[in-house]
Amino acid sequence: MQQEKLHRKRAYSQKVLKEALLKLLVDRPLSKITVQKLCETADVNRTTFYSNFEDIFALYRQIQDDFLEQMAVFTQQQKPYADNRALICDIFRFLYENMDSCRVLILRSEDAFLERLFALQYDVSYSLMKESCNAFDEDSFDYLYMFRVCGLIGIIRKWFNDGLKIPYEQIADYAIQSSDALIYSWKEAHKGNE
Repeated sequence: MQQEKLHRKRAYSQKVLKEALLKLLVDRPLSKITVQKLCETADVNRTTFYSNFEDIFALYRQIQDDFLEQMAVFTQQQKPYADNRALICDIFRFLYENMDSCRVLILRSEDAFLERLFALQYDVSYSLMKESCNAFDEDSFDYLYMFRVCGLIGIIRKWFNDGLKIPYEQIADYAIQSSDALIYSWKEAHKGNE
């Protein structure tokens, strides 16, 4: 009973600290947030913070890890994917449905967070795209795949920078059409090399 109470208290402390950090990140960069300001916002003392996290960066990394874990669970529940179109649409849907935390994680971090998000989907996405590009040699395909991922990261960043004004279905369709056009033009350019 005592152990369960401690576990609940620790879980609550971590939850309010995460919420407070996300709230503070809305209007300031991570490097400008102090433990003192975070604790004031979360209404916990510094001892509570340090008993849960080494520093603010560790807390931020935990928020990212939690989000990516939720994303992995979400896409696992949607499986099996018949093609990349469904996977890309589900990624955009998940980002939209979690827009509040996503906005902070995407706009306040470098591309590393989005790269981690796509790395999480690598096995499924890579094999699905490979099926539609089976005429490419391995090196050419790897470059094409990386170009596509970087393009998707750019589209996501712009979508969030623009305040998600375009519905996720439409922005996912833009991403899919761009990707399909890239694959088609690459195939056309390399027809004689097959």
